[in-house]
Amino acid sequence: MDLAEPEGIEKALAEVGEIDHLVITAIEQSGNTVKSFSITDAVKASTVKLVGYTETVRVMSDRLRPGASIVLFGGLGKVRPYPGSTMVTATNSAVSGVMRTLAVELAPVRVNALHPGVVGDSPQWVSRPQELAVSRTPIGRLATMAEVIDATDFLLRNGAVNAVDLHLDGGTRVV
Repeated sequence: MDLAEPEGIEKALAEVGEIDHLVITAIEQSGNTVKSFSITDAVKASTVKLVGYTETVRVMSDRLRPGASIVLFGGLGKVRPYPGSTMVTATNSAVSGVMRTLAVELAPVRVNALHPGVVGDSPQWVSRPQELAVSRTPIGRLATMAEVIDATDFLLRNGAVNAVDLHLDGGTRVV
C-alpha cells in the first residue's frame, strides 16, 4: 500500500478484518529548501502524512474493536526545523492536528502521535555519522528502535493516554 496514492488504500486494506490497534508510519523526508522548492515533492509529503494517514483511518474505522487505539508517526522536525525541512516540519506539525481531530471524531477510540528524533540504530541512521546528533542529545546517546517500539506500545495500550504528542528524542528539544 502506498500512502502517496490514497485512492488505492481502501482496496489494499479490503481483506483486513477487525483490529485492536492501528499504527501508521511513513518516512517522507526529501530535503526541500525554499530556494530549490519542488512542488511535486511537497505535494507527495503532504499527501502521505495527511491524506494517506486520514484515508487509512477512515477505511479502518469501522473495523476497530472496542478499546482500540491508533498511533500516527510524525517526527521531531515538527518542533526542531532544519535547513530544507520546510515540508517535513509542516507535515509533521500537521500530524498533530490530524491526531487531535481524529481523537475527537473517533471517541472513544484513542488516537496519539509519536514524534521520534534521530533513531541511531534505524536503517536510515545506522551507517551514517552520528556524533553531531549525539552531542545535541542530553541523554548522551540517540534513541533506539527498541525504545520507539516501547513508546508505541505504551501509546497503544495505556487506556488513559489520548490525544498526546509524545516526543522521543532524548531531550534534544531543550538544547
